Amino acid sequence: MADWIFQANLKRFDVHAAVAESRQDWWSIPRYRDWVALGDRVWLQVVGPDRPGIYYVATIVSLPYESDDTAFGRWRTDLRFDYRIDPPLLRPELLSDRELGLFRPFRGFQGTNAPVPPD
Repeated sequence: MADWIFQANLKRFDVHAAVAESRQDWWSIPRYRDWVALGDRVWLQVVGPDRPGIYYVATIVSLPYESDDTAFGRWRTDLRFDYRIDPPLLRPELLSDRELGLFRPFRGFQGTNAPVPPD
């Protein structure tokens, strides 16, 4: 099992409303499609100026597939949202940790998904 960081930008998609409506949804996966596997864990990071951080833990429940609807990219995978982290792990808290503060996805990066190193 691998771990992933997936991003949600509240300006483009209200992930909180989506999770409240359904515990399963698809997610854009433009990179690393060949690396993900069923059962991999996803740490969902909300990005933007208002309280960015890790808010949800999800599980990949489908292999990547192509979609005709390309509003968020043509490649998708299905996620099951397992639980909400409450309180969330906010970016300042993540960056203050000696090891986590060096992890590029917590410092800000352009992209939708990234693998979490095993260590």
